[in-house]
Amino acid sequence: MYKLLIAPTCFLAASAVFAADKPINNAPSYDFAQVSLVQTEFADIDMFTPKGFEFKASKEFGMNFFGEATYFMADDKTQGVNMDVDRWKVALGYIHHFSNRTVLDGKIGYGEIDIKINDSDNAVSAGTEYFTGEANIRHMITNNLEIYGGLEWQKWDEGSDQKAYKLGTQYFWDSIAVGGEYTKFSDSEVFAAFVRYSF
Repeated sequence: MYKLLIAPTCFLAASAVFAADKPINNAPSYDFAQVSLVQTEFADIDMFTPKGFEFKASKEFGMNFFGEATYFMADDKTQGVNMDVDRWKVALGYIHHFSNRTVLDGKIGYGEIDIKINDSDNAVSAGTEYFTGEANIRHMITNNLEIYGGLEWQKWDEGSDQKAYKLGTQYFWDSIAVGGEYTKFSDSEVFAAFVRYSF
């Protein structure tokens, strides 16, 4: 999974070097559907590295408002023990345009996470619902290359609240983009390589 992230990142960096200095025609889009390959690592359960998929969709409503939905599923098996991680989140956000290159968005949302660990004889599960607040800044370096970063806070009903930061980049060919993203939560981290379709 690390190699999946390294290769696109190097490619994107090289593209930025060779890109011509042209005016930016399009601001970052909030109308898209995205599929990611993901890998998760937990600080307290380091014997597992669940891998799987994340599905995300976003739609701008007008008046700079947008909605976003995310579903995440990953699993791992080691020494006869299985781990499954499922997470979903829906959010409503507002976009502030600094320029046609740079935008800032803020989101509030609601979600749920479930973690299950089991073997042939026993099963343990834990989960919680949570509220979330998030802010992200997105910047177009060229017409084809975007970088972004963000901060998130999750208020969990059960367990410790989570704080997170994320960094990412993506390269566009018309309506198709490929990219990589890293997210660091309080007690876990997620690596992602994704394909996005903008409409």
